[in-house]
Amino acid sequence: MRLVYEHFVATLTGLIRTPAYSLVTVLIPGVVFIFIGTSVADSREAANLVMASFAIFAALGVAFFQFGVGIANERESPWEQFAHVLAVSPGTRFAATILAALVFAIVAVSILIGVALILTDVGMPLMSWARLVVAVFVGAVPMALFGIAIGYWSPPKAALPIANILYLALSFGGGLFIPPSSMPAVLNAISGVLPTRQIGELAWAAVQGRPWGLEPWLWLAGYTVVFGFVAAMGYRRDEGVRYR
Repeated sequence: MRLVYEHFVATLTGLIRTPAYSLVTVLIPGVVFIFIGTSVADSREAANLVMASFAIFAALGVAFFQFGVGIANERESPWEQFAHVLAVSPGTRFAATILAALVFAIVAVSILIGVALILTDVGMPLMSWARLVVAVFVGAVPMALFGIAIGYWSPPKAALPIANILYLALSFGGGLFIPPSSMPAVLNAISGVLPTRQIGELAWAAVQGRPWGLEPWLWLAGYTVVFGFVAAMGYRRDEGVRYR
């Protein structure tokens, strides 16, 4: 656990020292919500649902841009080269990265919720707020692993466009901007297997006071295993290329 903590502190410190990069990532969801979310939040129920969707959007952006693009750009840095030769497993580094992702996701989601509270009629019982937080941050774990995978498999110059495409595709496809009920049948079927849709189902149920089903949790557990494996393979591949 100490190694996880030390790497967590190092990762968090590095991100804090680049505020121009970090601030943009945590502020963009709130800004987008001002221009898009507020226009469709015409009732309390609608405001709650839109706010929940944008909370997922905020956590997803942290996973893809701060860690996916960030790792890809830093793979040739002296620190990354030094970290590769340390007696530390990929699991330790991934756990530390996920913890750092959660810290920044908390900041991004908190800003988003603050904007929603000020500009819309968002409001629900305390238990619904607690369930929303659980849904968003449990869902952030597999997405952080997906971001790590992007970072280790993408060439540095290609990481940003790849992350942008996946970010928007998963956001739209997962129903964060278009309600699944409004999607064509084929797109809705594809949406039903996306990780963002599974997080959405949990978040929407939370704000509507509906019970959670088991299926989204199973999907997210499966995605965590798959993305973790792909990220570890990318890490080992990068290690083999640089230090063989």
